[in-house]
Amino acid sequence: GCINDRPLPSGRPTYSSQIACCRGAYAGQTSGTCLSQLPSAPTMSPTETGGLDVYYPDYDTSWAEAGCINTRPFPGGRPTYSSQIACCKGAYGGQVSGTCLSQLP
Repeated sequence: GCINDRPLPSGRPTYSSQIACCRGAYAGQTSGTCLSQLPSAPTMSPTETGGLDVYYPDYDTSWAEAGCINTRPFPGGRPTYSSQIACCKGAYGGQVSGTCLSQLP
């Protein structure tokens, strides 16, 4: 692992942070030991939070009242769009109520 003890040994590379040291000196380490010693150590399977990077039609709501969402988990079997407005145009283009468009930020 990486340490920050003094005196610094001569002839060894120095890094601006502990994570920079792990990445530089232990980049190929398969055990993950160096990274596991960080104060907020990353995991091998990070938990995704927040919305998805894509939008999809909310088929669980009636068509006239529905909009496009990016809520996890993605239910599958639905078209996806790169933006909320693209989803509204593609999935709710003829929606007279305008609900989908009214939900745009």
